[in-house]
Amino acid sequence: MTPVLTPATVLAATTWAELGVPRTTAGLRALRRALHPDLCASPLAGAAFAHVTALYDGPDVALRLATARRDGPGRLVWTPEPGFEDLVDVADRAHGDLARTRHPRFFTRMAAAPGASRTGARLVTYDDGGAARWWFLADVGRLDSRTAVWVAKRTAAAIELAAEVGWVHGDIHPGTVVLCPEEHGLRLDGWWSAVRIGDRMAVAPRAATPPRWLGGARVDPRLAVAQTAATVLEVADVDAPLADVLRRHATGPGLPSDLLRDVAGAARSLYGAPAWHPLPEPPSPSL
Repeated sequence: MTPVLTPATVLAATTWAELGVPRTTAGLRALRRALHPDLCASPLAGAAFAHVTALYDGPDVALRLATARRDGPGRLVWTPEPGFEDLVDVADRAHGDLARTRHPRFFTRMAAAPGASRTGARLVTYDDGGAARWWFLADVGRLDSRTAVWVAKRTAAAIELAAEVGWVHGDIHPGTVVLCPEEHGLRLDGWWSAVRIGDRMAVAPRAATPPRWLGGARVDPRLAVAQTAATVLEVADVDAPLADVLRRHATGPGLPSDLLRDVAGAARSLYGAPAWHPLPEPPSPSL
Protein backbone atom coordinates (compact mmCIF):
# COMPACT_ATOMS: atom_id res chain seq x y z
CA MET A 1 0.00 0.00 0.00
CA THR A 2 1.27 3.46 -0.87
CA PRO A 3 1.96 5.45 2.33
CA VAL A 4 0.13 8.70 2.91
CA LEU A 5 2.58 11.53 2.26
CA THR A 6 1.99 15.25 2.74
CA PRO A 7 3.31 17.78 0.22
CA ALA A 8 5.75 19.08 2.84
CA THR A 9 7.14 15.58 3.38
CA VAL A 10 7.57 15.07 -0.34
CA LEU A 11 9.36 18.40 -0.77
CA ALA A 12 11.77 17.51 2.04
CA ALA A 13 12.83 14.27 0.32
CA THR A 14 16.08 14.25 -1.65
CA THR A 15 15.72 10.76 -3.18
CA TRP A 16 12.82 8.54 -4.21
CA ALA A 17 13.83 5.95 -1.59
CA GLU A 18 13.02 8.41 1.22
CA LEU A 19 9.36 8.39 0.17
CA GLY A 20 8.93 4.71 1.05
CA VAL A 21 7.01 4.13 -2.19
CA PRO A 22 7.85 1.38 -4.71
CA ARG A 23 9.78 2.81 -7.64
CA THR A 24 7.20 1.71 -10.18
CA THR A 25 4.93 3.50 -12.61
CA ALA A 26 1.99 2.52 -10.37
CA GLY A 27 3.70 4.12 -7.35
CA LEU A 28 4.42 7.28 -9.34
CA ARG A 29 0.81 7.47 -10.57
CA ALA A 30 -0.54 7.04 -7.04
CA LEU A 31 1.59 9.88 -5.71
CA ARG A 32 0.75 12.15 -8.61
CA ARG A 33 -2.93 11.49 -8.04
CA ALA A 34 -2.65 12.28 -4.32
CA LEU A 35 -0.64 15.46 -4.90
CA HIS A 36 -2.35 16.85 -7.96
CA PRO A 37 -3.25 20.53 -7.32
CA ASP A 38 -6.83 19.87 -8.44
CA LEU A 39 -7.23 17.17 -5.81
CA CYS A 40 -4.97 18.36 -2.98
CA ALA A 41 -5.88 21.57 -1.17
CA SER A 42 -2.37 22.27 0.15
CA PRO A 43 -0.68 25.38 -1.33
CA LEU A 44 2.43 23.19 -1.65
CA ALA A 45 0.68 20.64 -3.85
CA GLY A 46 1.93 22.05 -7.18
CA ALA A 47 5.57 22.10 -6.10
CA ALA A 48 5.30 18.62 -4.56
CA PHE A 49 3.65 17.26 -7.71
CA ALA A 50 6.62 18.47 -9.79
CA HIS A 51 9.15 17.27 -7.20
CA VAL A 52 7.77 13.73 -7.29
CA THR A 53 8.61 13.45 -10.98
CA ALA A 54 12.13 14.81 -10.41
CA LEU A 55 12.71 12.26 -7.63
CA TYR A 56 11.39 9.41 -9.77
CA ASP A 57 13.71 10.32 -12.66
CA GLY A 58 16.68 11.31 -10.52
CA PRO A 59 19.64 9.44 -8.99
CA ASP A 60 19.14 7.21 -5.94
CA VAL A 61 21.89 8.65 -3.73
CA ALA A 62 21.77 11.96 -1.89
CA LEU A 63 24.94 14.02 -1.87
CA ARG A 64 26.17 14.04 1.73
CA LEU A 65 29.80 13.64 0.96
CA ALA A 66 32.29 14.97 3.41
CA THR A 67 33.18 16.66 6.67
CA ALA A 68 35.98 19.18 7.03
CA ARG A 69 38.68 20.04 9.54
CA ARG A 70 40.91 23.07 9.70
CA ASP A 71 44.51 22.54 8.58
CA GLY A 72 46.08 25.94 9.01
CA PRO A 73 45.02 29.41 7.81
CA GLY A 74 42.69 29.25 4.86
CA ARG A 75 42.94 25.47 4.59
CA LEU A 76 40.46 22.68 5.10
CA VAL A 77 40.95 18.95 4.72
CA TRP A 78 37.79 17.13 3.65
CA THR A 79 37.08 13.56 4.73
CA PRO A 80 34.34 11.64 2.86
CA GLU A 81 31.46 10.19 4.82
CA PRO A 82 31.29 6.38 5.11
CA GLY A 83 30.12 4.92 1.83
CA PHE A 84 31.62 7.72 -0.27
CA GLU A 85 35.28 6.79 0.04
CA ASP A 86 35.58 6.08 -3.67
CA LEU A 87 34.83 9.72 -4.40
CA VAL A 88 38.27 10.65 -3.06
CA ASP A 89 39.61 9.05 -6.23
CA VAL A 90 37.23 11.17 -8.31
CA ALA A 91 38.47 14.33 -6.58
CA ASP A 92 42.09 13.26 -7.01
CA ARG A 93 41.68 12.72 -10.75
CA ALA A 94 39.87 16.04 -11.16
CA HIS A 95 42.49 17.89 -9.12
CA GLY A 96 45.32 16.36 -11.14
CA ASP A 97 43.74 17.57 -14.37
CA LEU A 98 42.83 20.98 -12.96
CA ALA A 99 46.41 21.55 -11.87
CA ARG A 100 47.24 21.91 -15.56
CA THR A 101 44.88 24.85 -16.06
CA ARG A 102 46.19 28.38 -16.40
CA HIS A 103 44.73 29.60 -13.09
CA PRO A 104 44.98 26.83 -10.48
CA ARG A 105 43.97 29.13 -7.63
CA PHE A 106 40.39 28.89 -8.83
CA PHE A 107 40.43 25.41 -7.32
CA THR A 108 41.08 23.89 -3.91
CA ARG A 109 42.76 20.52 -4.00
CA MET A 110 42.25 18.74 -0.71
CA ALA A 111 41.17 15.14 -0.26
CA ALA A 112 41.88 12.76 2.60
CA ALA A 113 40.85 9.13 2.82
CA PRO A 114 39.04 8.25 6.10
CA GLY A 115 41.48 7.33 8.84
CA ALA A 116 44.53 8.26 6.77
CA SER A 117 47.36 10.19 8.36
CA ARG A 118 48.21 13.57 6.98
CA THR A 119 51.31 12.14 5.34
CA GLY A 120 49.48 9.05 4.06
CA ALA A 121 46.42 10.82 2.70
CA ARG A 122 46.10 11.71 -0.93
CA LEU A 123 46.35 15.41 -0.21
CA VAL A 124 47.35 18.34 -2.39
CA THR A 125 46.75 21.62 -0.62
CA TYR A 126 45.71 25.01 -1.86
CA ASP A 127 48.34 27.38 -0.47
CA ASP A 128 47.91 31.15 -0.38
CA GLY A 129 50.83 31.59 2.00
CA GLY A 130 48.48 31.96 4.94
CA ALA A 131 48.05 35.68 4.27
CA ALA A 132 44.52 35.76 2.85
CA ARG A 133 41.39 34.68 4.72
CA TRP A 134 38.59 32.76 3.08
CA TRP A 135 34.90 32.17 3.84
CA PHE A 136 32.29 29.92 2.28
CA LEU A 137 29.77 31.92 0.28
CA ALA A 138 27.07 30.59 2.61
CA ASP A 139 28.76 32.46 5.50
CA VAL A 140 29.33 35.78 3.73
CA GLY A 141 25.74 37.05 4.01
CA ARG A 142 23.65 38.82 1.39
CA LEU A 143 25.71 40.11 -1.52
CA ASP A 144 25.06 43.39 -3.27
CA SER A 145 24.46 43.34 -7.00
CA ARG A 146 27.98 44.52 -7.95
CA THR A 147 29.53 41.74 -5.86
CA ALA A 148 27.16 39.27 -7.51
CA VAL A 149 28.65 40.28 -10.87
CA TRP A 150 32.21 39.31 -10.00
CA VAL A 151 31.11 36.13 -8.21
CA ALA A 152 29.21 35.06 -11.33
CA LYS A 153 32.10 35.99 -13.67
CA ARG A 154 34.83 34.34 -11.60
CA THR A 155 32.78 31.18 -11.16
CA ALA A 156 32.04 31.08 -14.89
CA ALA A 157 35.76 31.38 -15.57
CA ALA A 158 36.46 28.45 -13.22
CA ILE A 159 33.76 26.39 -14.96
CA GLU A 160 35.32 27.08 -18.35
CA LEU A 161 38.80 26.16 -17.16
CA ALA A 162 37.49 22.89 -15.73
CA ALA A 163 35.71 22.15 -19.00
CA GLU A 164 38.97 22.63 -20.90
CA VAL A 165 40.36 19.56 -19.11
CA GLY A 166 37.11 17.61 -19.37
CA TRP A 167 35.39 18.11 -15.98
CA VAL A 168 32.15 19.59 -14.66
CA HIS A 169 31.95 20.39 -10.94
CA GLY A 170 28.45 18.96 -10.55
CA ASP A 171 27.34 20.66 -7.32
CA ILE A 172 28.00 24.42 -7.24
CA HIS A 173 26.12 26.02 -4.33
CA PRO A 174 26.89 28.43 -1.44
CA GLY A 175 28.67 25.63 0.44
CA THR A 176 31.17 24.90 -2.34
CA VAL A 177 32.03 28.46 -3.45
CA VAL A 178 34.69 30.12 -1.26
CA LEU A 179 35.51 33.84 -1.24
CA CYS A 180 38.45 35.95 -0.11
CA PRO A 181 37.00 39.47 0.44
CA GLU A 182 40.42 41.11 0.83
CA GLU A 183 41.65 40.01 -2.61
CA HIS A 184 38.32 39.49 -4.35
CA GLY A 185 39.38 35.87 -4.71
CA LEU A 186 37.10 32.95 -5.51
CA ARG A 187 37.72 29.23 -5.52
CA LEU A 188 35.62 26.08 -5.77
CA ASP A 189 35.52 23.31 -3.17
CA GLY A 190 33.70 19.99 -3.25
CA TRP A 191 35.30 18.32 -6.27
CA TRP A 192 34.03 14.92 -5.01
CA SER A 193 30.98 15.67 -7.14
CA ALA A 194 33.03 16.21 -10.30
CA VAL A 195 31.75 14.46 -13.42
CA ARG A 196 33.54 13.81 -16.68
CA ILE A 197 31.92 15.65 -19.57
CA GLY A 198 29.65 13.17 -21.32
CA ASP A 199 29.05 11.01 -18.21
CA ARG A 200 25.91 10.98 -16.08
CA MET A 201 25.77 12.12 -12.45
CA ALA A 202 26.10 9.27 -9.97
CA VAL A 203 24.76 11.19 -6.97
CA ALA A 204 22.03 13.77 -6.58
CA PRO A 205 23.42 17.31 -6.14
CA ARG A 206 22.41 19.62 -3.34
CA ALA A 207 22.54 22.53 -5.78
CA ALA A 208 19.50 23.75 -7.69
CA THR A 209 19.70 21.70 -10.89
CA PRO A 210 17.50 21.66 -14.02
CA PRO A 211 15.43 18.44 -14.25
CA ARG A 212 17.07 17.11 -17.41
CA TRP A 213 20.33 16.38 -15.56
CA LEU A 214 18.52 14.91 -12.58
CA GLY A 215 16.72 12.72 -15.09
CA GLY A 216 19.95 11.25 -16.44
CA ALA A 217 21.10 13.59 -19.22
CA ARG A 218 24.81 13.45 -19.94
CA VAL A 219 26.74 16.19 -18.17
CA ASP A 220 28.17 19.24 -19.96
CA PRO A 221 29.35 22.67 -18.72
CA ARG A 222 25.80 24.05 -18.98
CA LEU A 223 24.99 22.11 -15.79
CA ALA A 224 27.56 24.15 -13.83
CA VAL A 225 26.34 27.37 -15.46
CA ALA A 226 22.77 26.66 -14.30
CA GLN A 227 23.95 25.90 -10.76
CA THR A 228 26.09 29.05 -10.67
CA ALA A 229 23.24 31.31 -11.80
CA ALA A 230 20.88 29.76 -9.23
CA THR A 231 23.53 30.16 -6.51
CA VAL A 232 24.05 33.86 -7.19
CA LEU A 233 20.30 34.47 -7.21
CA GLU A 234 20.07 32.65 -3.86
CA VAL A 235 22.68 34.73 -2.03
CA ALA A 236 22.48 38.19 -3.65
CA ASP A 237 20.07 41.08 -3.95
CA VAL A 238 20.43 41.41 -7.70
CA ASP A 239 19.32 44.37 -9.80
CA ALA A 240 17.38 43.93 -13.03
CA PRO A 241 18.38 43.26 -15.85
CA LEU A 242 21.13 41.21 -14.19
CA ALA A 243 18.47 39.20 -12.37
CA ASP A 244 16.82 38.41 -15.70
CA VAL A 245 20.13 37.14 -17.10
CA LEU A 246 20.72 34.89 -14.10
CA ARG A 247 17.17 33.52 -14.12
CA ARG A 248 17.51 32.68 -17.81
CA HIS A 249 20.78 30.82 -17.24
CA ALA A 250 19.44 29.05 -14.15
CA THR A 251 16.70 27.37 -16.20
CA GLY A 252 17.94 27.42 -19.81
CA PRO A 253 21.70 27.76 -19.39
CA GLY A 254 24.24 28.51 -22.06
CA LEU A 255 27.96 27.88 -22.09
CA PRO A 256 30.26 29.53 -19.51
CA SER A 257 31.31 32.08 -22.15
CA ASP A 258 27.63 32.95 -22.66
CA LEU A 259 27.18 33.57 -18.93
CA LEU A 260 30.31 35.74 -18.84
CA ARG A 261 29.14 37.78 -21.83
CA ASP A 262 25.56 38.21 -20.61
CA VAL A 263 26.55 39.13 -17.04
CA ALA A 264 29.16 41.60 -18.30
CA GLY A 265 26.62 43.18 -20.67
CA ALA A 266 24.01 43.55 -17.94
CA ALA A 267 26.61 45.02 -15.58
CA ARG A 268 27.70 47.58 -18.18
CA SER A 269 24.12 48.72 -18.66
CA LEU A 270 23.67 49.04 -14.91
CA TYR A 271 26.99 50.35 -13.62
CA GLY A 272 29.17 51.39 -16.56
CA ALA A 273 32.83 50.39 -16.52
CA PRO A 274 33.90 47.74 -13.98
CA ALA A 275 35.25 49.23 -10.76
CA TRP A 276 36.81 47.81 -7.61
CA HIS A 277 34.47 47.83 -4.64
CA PRO A 278 35.17 46.59 -1.11
CA LEU A 279 33.53 43.46 0.26
CA PRO A 280 33.34 43.49 4.08
CA GLU A 281 34.78 40.49 5.83
CA PRO A 282 32.11 38.44 7.65
CA PRO A 283 32.12 38.42 11.45
CA SER A 284 32.28 34.60 11.52
CA PRO A 285 35.67 32.84 11.75
CA SER A 286 37.45 32.35 8.43
CA LEU A 287 38.37 28.90 7.16
